[in-house]
Amino acid sequence: MEDIKKVICQTEDSISVWAEEISDYLFNNPELSDEEFNSSAYLTGKLRSAGFNVTYPYLGIKTAFRAEYSNGSGRTVAFPAEYDALPGYGVNHDKIAHACGHNWIAGSTLAAARALADASHLFNGSIVVFGTPSEEKSGSKVTFADKGAFDGIDAVLQMHLGRENCVDTTAMAMTDYVFEFYGKEAHAAKEPENGINALDACHLVMAGINAMRQQYGPGVKVHETIINGGKAPNVIPGYASMWIFVRAVDKDLLEKAAVRLVNIGKGASLMTGATFKFQRAENTFYDIKRDVHLNSLMKSNLARLGITDLAEGDKYHSESTDIGNVSYKCPTCYTTLSTAHLSDAGVHEQEFIEIAGSDGAKKLMHIAAKAMAMTAADVLCADGRSINNR
Repeated sequence: MEDIKKVICQTEDSISVWAEEISDYLFNNPELSDEEFNSSAYLTGKLRSAGFNVTYPYLGIKTAFRAEYSNGSGRTVAFPAEYDALPGYGVNHDKIAHACGHNWIAGSTLAAARALADASHLFNGSIVVFGTPSEEKSGSKVTFADKGAFDGIDAVLQMHLGRENCVDTTAMAMTDYVFEFYGKEAHAAKEPENGINALDACHLVMAGINAMRQQYGPGVKVHETIINGGKAPNVIPGYASMWIFVRAVDKDLLEKAAVRLVNIGKGASLMTGATFKFQRAENTFYDIKRDVHLNSLMKSNLARLGITDLAEGDKYHSESTDIGNVSYKCPTCYTTLSTAHLSDAGVHEQEFIEIAGSDGAKKLMHIAAKAMAMTAADVLCADGRSINNR
C-alpha cells in the first residue's frame, strides 16, 4: 500500500495542471442550479479524454452524468462532483459566482478519480465520478440515492472547503415549504373589516414558529422569509406567501418538526379566515451517517499529507447537504479542509469568491485529491474486511 500511495500522489502531481484547468474553467463560467449545461458538458469532456466511459445525461437529469473507469472485478469507489454556483453577488447583487467553491469540488473529485485511473494497473476495481448538479437547490444526490445510483458502491468520497479541517463532519436534515394564504382584498382605511388579511396569516406563522422554539428544542432550527406580502399599504393583502426551511439533527426528528410546522400554518388560517395551501420540497436532505472505518482511513491519509489538526463536527451548528442521503445508502466520507489561513471569510459570503479561485485553494485541492485517492485505494485494495462498519 505504501508503494501504491506513493504512485497515486506522484500521478496526481503529474495531472495538477489538468485539475486546475477544471477549477478555473468552472470558476470563470459559473452557472446556476439546474442550468449547468456548459459545466456538465465540459466535465464530461475532460473525463472522456481521461479514458472514462460517460453516460450523459443521467437518470433523466439534463445536467447530470455518470463516468466510470474499470480495471477488472473488485470494489467500486465513487466521487460526487458538484458544479452549480450561487446568485446575488457583486456590487449590484446581480452576479452569479462560485461562493461555495463547487468549482474546487469538481476539480478535486475529478483529480482524485483520474489519479486512481492512471494508477489502476496496481489494483482491480472501478472508479465512478457522479456529476451531481443543483446541490444548492433541489439536491440531485437525493434523486440519485432514491433511484439506486449508489447501490453497489463500496465507498463515496467528497471534500468541501470550510472554516475547519474536519473528517467527522455533520449535517442537519432539512426540508423546505412554501406556505400560501388566500384572503380578500379591501380598502385598508375605508373598509378593512371587509377584508381577509393574508399577510396577517404569515405574521401569525412567524409568531407561532417563535412560540414553538422552546418546544422544538436545540435539535431543530426553523427560518423563514415572506416572499409576497402585498403590493400597496392601502390594500388589505388578498394573497401572501412565505418560504420556510426546517432543519433537525436527524431525519426522524425533522419529520416531527415538519408536522408541527404545518399545524402552525393551519392555525394561522383559522385565526385569520384565509385559505391555507402549502407545498413541500420534492427532495428532503438527510443528516450524515458517519462511517467510522472509512473516516479513520481518511484521517490517516490526511496525516500523511500534513493535516492532523482535525475538528469534531457539531451537529447543532451545521448546514445541510444532499450527501447525507448518500450516507444512508453506502459508506460515505465527507470532509472539509480549512481556508482559515487564507481568509476569515466563510462559504456563501462575497469575500469567499476570491478564496474559491485562489492559488491557496488550488494547493488545498491537490491535498484533497491525494487524500481521497489514497483512501479510495485503501478500499479497493482491502483484504476482504468490511468497510461498512458503522
